Amino acid sequence: MIVHRFMSDLEYRHLMRGDTMTNTTVHKNRGRKSTSVGFCFFTEPPEEAIHWLSFNVCTEWCVTFDIPDQLLTKSKAHYRDPEHDSFLTPSSIWRTEWCLQEYSLSDVKVIGATEKWKYYAENLKRQVVEELGPLGQLLIDTFC
Repeated sequence: MIVHRFMSDLEYRHLMRGDTMTNTTVHKNRGRKSTSVGFCFFTEPPEEAIHWLSFNVCTEWCVTFDIPDQLLTKSKAHYRDPEHDSFLTPSSIWRTEWCLQEYSLSDVKVIGATEKWKYYAENLKRQVVEELGPLGQLLIDTFC
């Protein structure tokens, strides 16, 4: 299955070094509305997903993978709904995710990687502050 994952530079370096990546986080135990466990991947185009993921994940790298279907578990999680959401009227929607708890380059194939969205969330936050002034900064500090 072709999937994508936003990740930090540190995670990306570990992956590219050939390390086995392990994550057993049960996301609902961290206060999230989620059935996901471990690393989460999405199938939507990154250009679309960035809008609902940007305040929830690190966007330093976006990596596209080909992962055998049998390694992935279908799950769902609540994310912001960019079509109906604003800081003053938050809205969220269930999204399908694909998860696994452990993988390495011996299990998956990296198709591509980009830093295209590295500053997306930072720029979005700056835009909110520019548009709303001190109220924007208060909202960023409260919700992000």
